[in-house]
Amino acid sequence: MPTEYTAKDIQVLEGLEPVRKRPGMYIGDVGRAGLHHLVWEILDNSVDEAMNGHAKEITVTLHKDGSSVTVQDDGRGIPIDKHPKHKKTALEIIFSTLHAGGKFGGGNYKTSGGLHGVGASVVNALSSKLVAKVKRGGAEYQMEFKKGDATGALKKVGAARGSGTTVFFQPDPTIFPRTEFEPDMIRERLEIASFLHRGVKVRFVDEAHGTDETFKHENGILDFLKKILAARAQKPIHEAPFSMTKENGAKIECAFQWTEATDEHVRSYVNGIPTRDGGTHELGLRGAVGKAVRNYIETHNLTPRGVTLAGDDIREGFACVLSIYVGDP
Repeated sequence: MPTEYTAKDIQVLEGLEPVRKRPGMYIGDVGRAGLHHLVWEILDNSVDEAMNGHAKEITVTLHKDGSSVTVQDDGRGIPIDKHPKHKKTALEIIFSTLHAGGKFGGGNYKTSGGLHGVGASVVNALSSKLVAKVKRGGAEYQMEFKKGDATGALKKVGAARGSGTTVFFQPDPTIFPRTEFEPDMIRERLEIASFLHRGVKVRFVDEAHGTDETFKHENGILDFLKKILAARAQKPIHEAPFSMTKENGAKIECAFQWTEATDEHVRSYVNGIPTRDGGTHELGLRGAVGKAVRNYIETHNLTPRGVTLAGDDIREGFACVLSIYVGDP
């Protein structure tokens, strides 16, 4: 006899219930990568402030317990006024509502890494505790959450100078089998952020191991390329790398150098987010490099007799960092 299937069998998950029910849909998994993805989501919000010229310093603190993190920036601070339609403060909406944020349009962010409005709310949903603090208009405000739900109203906690946002969160051990973060993994991500956003000071405080590091790279991706070649022990075959910065609609930064290696190594980023699977920006880069080299060879009559150069031949030993910024990727 077939099982009865009626409207009462349809379940509607409200608020942040879907995130806690199926966390893998939002952060990939609940293992090592998913756990650290929580840090990246909050960090990317601070980076977006820096990317758009509103923040100059970002600090990430891994606390002594090894399983809680605070991300702080000196940006504009999350708005704390009430939303005209939803009648809740903007801060509460951002942390407790999926697909809510200031990056869908309206000109607040020219470019950003967070585009779907789920980052902060997903981190909140998967944390046993989250505390958001905002400095705006000479005052500091605070709101606390537990497993995605507010435990109280937004409150003014005192006077404050400057502006910015501070987010503390503790991953929920009922969601994650292991909640201890890996300092080296966080450190690497922060240093890369400092390479991609030249002039921004990125600080990593590891209370568990008593270390405090600050990253700031005025030469941006040129310093990044140098570090990559050193780490891979690849010797360049020409002293100065090629570099280009272009801002006409999309902003493009590119630095590359040929080395004695036999393989090709490209690191690409869009709005500060690594694009490990490549994309049209990488395809365009490879095509342009191949075309430029072929044109040079033909112009100077350097074509070897009886040899046809393929793209792979031209890019042998090619090492590159490509960073682009687009408004609507």
